[in-house]
Amino acid sequence: MSSSYSPLGVHQSGMRMAAPTPRSYNSPYEESSIKNGKRFNNKSQFTPSCSPPNSISPPFYSRNRTHLSDESKDDSNRSFDFGGRPTLHRNNILPSGSVDPLSGEITYTFDRIVAEGVFEIFAKDKSGCHFLQEHYPEEGTALRYRLFGMLEDNEGFFEEMCKDVFANFFVQRMIEKSTRSEQKLIAVWLSKSMFELCMNRYSCRVIQKAIEHLPDDMKVPLLRELKSADLVMLTVDQNANHVIQKIFHSFDLYHWSFIITALLENTFFSAVENKYGCRVIQLAIELLSETKSDQRYNDVPERGIREVLLEQVMGKLLENCERLSSNEFANYVIQHVITAGCLSKYRDLIIEKCLLGKLLSMSQEKYASHVVEKALEHASTPMLREMMDEIFDGYVPHPETKKDALDILLFHQYGNYVVQRMLIICSSVIEHRLEEGPRGHWLIRLEGKIIRNTGKLSRYSSGKKILDMLRSARGQPAINHGAVYSSPHKNFSYTQVNHDYYHPHDLSFNNARIPDMYR
Repeated sequence: MSSSYSPLGVHQSGMRMAAPTPRSYNSPYEESSIKNGKRFNNKSQFTPSCSPPNSISPPFYSRNRTHLSDESKDDSNRSFDFGGRPTLHRNNILPSGSVDPLSGEITYTFDRIVAEGVFEIFAKDKSGCHFLQEHYPEEGTALRYRLFGMLEDNEGFFEEMCKDVFANFFVQRMIEKSTRSEQKLIAVWLSKSMFELCMNRYSCRVIQKAIEHLPDDMKVPLLRELKSADLVMLTVDQNANHVIQKIFHSFDLYHWSFIITALLENTFFSAVENKYGCRVIQLAIELLSETKSDQRYNDVPERGIREVLLEQVMGKLLENCERLSSNEFANYVIQHVITAGCLSKYRDLIIEKCLLGKLLSMSQEKYASHVVEKALEHASTPMLREMMDEIFDGYVPHPETKKDALDILLFHQYGNYVVQRMLIICSSVIEHRLEEGPRGHWLIRLEGKIIRNTGKLSRYSSGKKILDMLRSARGQPAINHGAVYSSPHKNFSYTQVNHDYYHPHDLSFNNARIPDMYR
């Protein structure tokens, strides 16, 4: 059996049920960022999750923008076209005499811009694009026909506008105001290069706007264009993943079920272990598991498809739960399954098949320790008993030092958070999932262990937190160790007692299920 050591040098090789040294599936095991007792789960690297305002992660904003706002003026001048090549966009020089030198207002009319063939110059300029959006021709006017005629005659110009940092806002304006005949033209233009448009930073917004406004008989063929595309690349791309999530929200399940089927076949790990792909998988699980009164969810064939796909996705997660729990991004998917009430059956299976018997080793891993915390927080009463019993009595103490699993976790850079979660559960006055007997017994054992190690714990910021949490559980004022909180908290709770313990990314997962989302 391999040997591992705690920060205090506690040998674990003789411990029953101790799992092997934590493995890393993507990169060598890395040291966490610990500052003032905080543990970071790489939240700072996360960017906006998806397009819909109520989508998956709350701190994230919508990628669909208001086109008549000044946002088009403030957008970044740098984009990444399909292929990852950076392209620097600069303001075009508007024609001489088109701008009043005193007021800075554009003096040309929309009609003159089209007639003189300078439409492209205006569309790709900050102020010019804003002007074109404000003066968009009314429906049924000759100028409106001339505009669409110009776009139809210039092959490739519409796609070029979609990918431009400023002109894409005008295209979105066109989609919002289009008539049915104009929608047919727009759908044809988009269908010629759906994959490339999804992958681009700016045109992916146009695709999402088209999904919002085009009728079903026109946008469903656009979705079919993606069936032969590289769905994994769309799922893990920082731009295209927003389109995939928009599709999930906007289409009936039988239209996008092929995406989940394709990911399940050979490329599931490429998606779920990816920074952006994990969001797509999480959203799919949410939509497949939720129950709605909407008539489309009462359709028997669709309900059958949902159940089959959910079983397949959850089967993949359960088979590889330990690996995914230890992954930098996939651990959030496991956390979601544990915390979602409608997935309680799978939550218990994850605890039983993945966590029990490995709690000590997983609690010492950077990402898996978050999963252990969520499991303790949301476990059913029988599962919580088993988890607590394993941590307290499931491992044989070291024959020489007599240190047990709780001694190791108390002083571990990640394991100490699991101990804090155990304290919260034992001391909670809000959540009465257990009768007073077990909670009181566990609290007494924790209290004894902490008191015996008070001197050593007071040397570490995390130890000082644990000591203050114990005092708070007793109703005693916290000792001011220079932490961010100083006032006593008699009502012992997660957010009140320990602000440093708050994880930004956890909020995204919780609010995403409320729902909003982002994560």
